[in-house]
Amino acid sequence: MSRDVFPDTAVARYYNTQFVSHKANIDEGEGKVLASRYGIRSLPAYLYFTAEGKPLHRSGGGKPAAEFIQDGKDALNPSKAYFALKERYAAGNRTAALLYELSNSPGIAQEEAFQDQVTGEYVKTQSAKELSSPKNQEYIFNQYVAYESSASQYFLQHQAAFVPKFGQDAVTKKALNIIGQAARPFGQKNDLIGLGKFQKSISQLLPAQAQQLQEIARIQYLLNQPQRNWPAYVDAVLVYGRQYAAQDSHTLYEATAFLTFFVKDQALLTKGDQIIQLALATGNNCWHLLARAKLLHKLGNDAEAAIVATEAIAVATKAGENFEEATVFLGEIKK
Repeated sequence: MSRDVFPDTAVARYYNTQFVSHKANIDEGEGKVLASRYGIRSLPAYLYFTAEGKPLHRSGGGKPAAEFIQDGKDALNPSKAYFALKERYAAGNRTAALLYELSNSPGIAQEEAFQDQVTGEYVKTQSAKELSSPKNQEYIFNQYVAYESSASQYFLQHQAAFVPKFGQDAVTKKALNIIGQAARPFGQKNDLIGLGKFQKSISQLLPAQAQQLQEIARIQYLLNQPQRNWPAYVDAVLVYGRQYAAQDSHTLYEATAFLTFFVKDQALLTKGDQIIQLALATGNNCWHLLARAKLLHKLGNDAEAAIVATEAIAVATKAGENFEEATVFLGEIKK
C-alpha cells in the first residue's frame, strides 16, 4: 500500500481533498492506543474520523487504488460507514437491509464474534427461497464466519447449489477452510474430547463428506498443538493425501511448506516428499513444484532440487505467471 497505492495520483487527490491523513505504528505510542481502542486485529487497517474525532468507518487489507478511494467515500456515507451502521444496530435496528450492510462492511472483519452474530441474524430474516437467490449466494459465499454460524451451516449443507456460480474447486476449498478453522482451537488447547465432539457434529451435518472433513479436522488439530507431534501429523497427511489429493492438494502443499520450515528429521522430510508428490500427481503446479524443490534442498539433494525448480519456472512461464521466487531460489542453490 505504501509503495503502490498511497502515492497514486487519484488516491492523493481524493484523500488530500477529503481528509487529513496520518500513519501510525500500532506497536508503539499513539498507534498502540488506537489499535486497542478501535479493535485493530489485522494489518493494514484504516480508521476514518470526523473533524471532531468521532469514528466514522473502519476498513483494512491490501487493495487497489479504486477500492481504497471507495473506502474513503464509504466513510462519508452514513448508509455505508461502519460505525454509523453499528450505532443503528445498537439502537435496535434489525432490518434485513441494515444487517446485510453491517455484516458486509469491511470494518466488521476485526470483530469475529460480532460478525458471526450479525450474519446469523441476517440469514434468519431470509426465507429458504430468498437464501437461494444469486444475491444471497454471493453474500453467504463471501462471509468468513465460524462453523456454528447460520451462514456456514447453510453453505455446508447446500454446497452443490453454489457450484454452478463459484466452481467445484472454490466450493470445496471453502468447506475445508470452515472445518479447518473450527478445528484449530481444539489443537491449541489440546482438547481431544472437544475434537471428538466436533467430528461427531460433522458426521451428523454432512454424512456424505464426513470422512474427509473429519480427517481435515484431525490434521488441523495436530498442526495447531502447542507441542506438535510431527510424526503423527505427517502420517495423518499422508493417509489423507492418498485418498483426497485430487480434491485437496492445498493441504498437502501446506504440510510440505511447514515441514520444510520447521522439521530437521530426515525420515519425516522424506515422507514430506511423498506428500508433495501426491499433490503433483494430480497435475503440475508451479507453487507445488517449488515447494518440492525447497524440500529436496533441505534433504541435501540440490541436483534434483535444481531440476524441479527449473520445471517450476517453465510451468509458470507457460501459464504467463511471474515466478521470480523460483528463479531466486534456483540461483541460490547453484552458487
